[in-house]
Formats: sequence, structure tokens, C-alpha cells
Amino acid sequence: MNAPAPPDHYFRAVERAFLGLRAGGLVLSPADWDLVCRWEERGIPLDVVLSGIRAAFAGKIRPSSRMPLGECSRAVEAAFEARRVQRTGAAAPGETAPEAESGLERLVNGLRSWSPGEARLANPEAAGDLVAAAREAAARIERLGKCNNEASASAGDTVQAIENNLVIRLQAALPDAAREAIETEVRNRLAPYRTRMPESTWRKTFDRSVRRRVGEFFGLGPFFQ
Repeated sequence: MNAPAPPDHYFRAVERAFLGLRAGGLVLSPADWDLVCRWEERGIPLDVVLSGIRAAFAGKIRPSSRMPLGECSRAVEAAFEARRVQRTGAAAPGETAPEAESGLERLVNGLRSWSPGEARLANPEAAGDLVAAAREAAARIERLGKCNNEASASAGDTVQAIENNLVIRLQAALPDAAREAIETEVRNRLAPYRTRMPESTWRKTFDRSVRRRVGEFFGLGPFFQ
């Protein structure tokens, strides 16, 4: 599973592609930034977003310089769905396609097999509690998957809450130097967008990026996207 593009690269690439095709305006609007943040937060791959943006402009002879990024949403969603179908694969005539492992299944399996490196913990004795917390998170997500459609907003919000609760545990187990290094790295990476994004969007992006880096620090990078 490929790691997601770093937020700074993701935002920069979307901004350049959209403004270049729109041929007007020097910056994205607050609503545009919020949309890019939501795409990144949902884990829509950068190449899919760029493909959708290009498709949205393909039929426009002379796009307006005031065109919002939101007009590309439908094309981006279509490209994302096409990618999902492509990855699932098509069954041959008369055959049933094997069921692809879902995102929830990957998350559950990863959490069940995970254990922290004691050398990365402020208190090595906390390793057992963190393993138990990861197993509990896996069990809760698995139960959720049996009761909800994975694509539903309510299911996604609940999975996010479970993940966030585990990340809080992981952040508390970080050595102070590691925590400061992660926050400094993320802050520096997102610094160019500090004054260009709405404050709430920048803060949400910062917090999510820190969570992702904490997951990566503890070997859970692919699961915290």
C-alpha cells in the first residue's frame, strides 16, 4: 500500500493544477482550500484528484477566471469511483469476482498484528497497554463494519473517533523529544499555507498531519491516512 502524498505536496500540486487550468486568479479561495483538505482527509489519491480536475476542464472552451474548485467535485468523485472499481476488478462471465479486502478489514488486521517498539516509548512498560488498546480498537471497528455500510458518513465518523482515541494514547506515550520533533516537522512543512488557508482548515490539516506522523512513528502509517 503506497503511503499518501505529504500534505504540502498534495496541496501544492492541486493548487498549481487548478490555477494553471483556470488561467486566472493567483490563490485559492477559503472554500477551495477546505475542499482540498476534505479530499486529502478522505484519502483520495493525488493522481485521482488531478485527473478529475483535468476532466472537469476538458469540456470548457474558455473557463471563467472565477470558477471555483467545487465545479471539479463531480469529476473528482467519478475518477475516485473509477479507481475503486478498477482495484476491485471485474469478474469473468459466469464467475463471481473475489471480494477485495476492504479498508476496514485492512485497518482491523493491521491493528491486531501491531505492537510498539519499546525503544520508541517514553515508558517501555506502557507497551502492553498500547497493544491492548490497539486490539480493542480493532474489535470495535470490526463490530462497526458488521453493523454499518463502510461508505456511510456515520460509519466513517465513528471509525475516525476510534482511531483518534488510539492516537491520543500513542501521543501520550511519545518521548517529549519525539513529540516536539514531529510537531515542528509538520509545522514547518505546512508553514507556506499558514496565511493562505482559513485558520480552521490549517489547524485541521496540522492536527491530521501530526496524527499521521505519530502513526508512522509507531509503525502504523498505512492505517492512519
